[in-house]
Amino acid sequence: MPKVAGYEEIVTERMQDYDFKTHFRLHRSTFDLLLGKINIKLQNQTRPTSRCSPNKMLLITLWILATPESYRSVGCRFGVCKKTVFKVIRRTIDAIYEMASTTIKWPGATEAQNIISANSSTAGFPGVLGAIDGTHIPIRTPQHSSGTYINRKGFHSLQLQVVCQHNLKFTDCYVGQPGSMHDARVFRHSEICTDLQNSTLFFPEDSHLIGDAAYPLSDRLLTPYRDTGNLTRYQVRYNFKLSSTRMSVERAIGMLMGRFRRLKFFDSPDLAFISKSVIAACTLHNFCIDENDLHFENSEELSSGGAATINSENNIYNSTVTARAKRDRIARLL
Repeated sequence: MPKVAGYEEIVTERMQDYDFKTHFRLHRSTFDLLLGKINIKLQNQTRPTSRCSPNKMLLITLWILATPESYRSVGCRFGVCKKTVFKVIRRTIDAIYEMASTTIKWPGATEAQNIISANSSTAGFPGVLGAIDGTHIPIRTPQHSSGTYINRKGFHSLQLQVVCQHNLKFTDCYVGQPGSMHDARVFRHSEICTDLQNSTLFFPEDSHLIGDAAYPLSDRLLTPYRDTGNLTRYQVRYNFKLSSTRMSVERAIGMLMGRFRRLKFFDSPDLAFISKSVIAACTLHNFCIDENDLHFENSEELSSGGAATINSENNIYNSTVTARAKRDRIARLL
């Protein structure tokens, strides 16, 4: 396949902003700001003989994240070889990944209060600091223990768990567990599970997360009532308002997957690199929201797929009496 001469220098420079975003998933102004943040890191990693400027490195990486196109095809488009694309994307993903700690972060006290107020005004559900959910990142068959990566839909995947604000920004992301693992177990392995115990530091004013029935009920993570056909009207209303409030996390996951379509299938044997790429994509998601780069025409509303498997309240988490009492109290208030 012949290489395209001058694609970066001629074609991309002449693109209108709409066309640029269609191809690279960011407005040009957002791209320029992002390039300014990682430019030095990319320069430090670029060899003097390299044919790739930091500008081209970022363009190539965004194209890879935005499309399922092969490395060879992308290399021909940008006038470089497949080996160079391989090196470029890893270097650029590393640079973006380093931004995660300052871009994906738990809200401070003032921001937490604003989030709680915003969530309350959405559907009237009080005390919500965020919504938690998960999705599957499809991958090629792993070289080792491949059976553990087959999820309930029958394909190989990594689990991505996110906590999301009302404005679709992620405040916590955890990726890497095999697709066969239940959402509740993924949660148990994540750092956010430990953070739930630090109520004063992470959850001011008796606030909490909300999740679907796959998650364990606790004082800091409220879930729906199990519907066995005998719910009271208060419980039905509680379930409805909880579901309405947690729609934000489904929309956020949909926006993430729609913007960066590589997340719909990673054809790579390197699971660590896939996990790092997913966190980099989540970092870009938040960066775009901060720059008001919101709407994306190919957004899709996705979650972990299918109905949630209901956890027994007598499971290994042993939902406490106080957690059930808190849920009952909120149900009566709604």
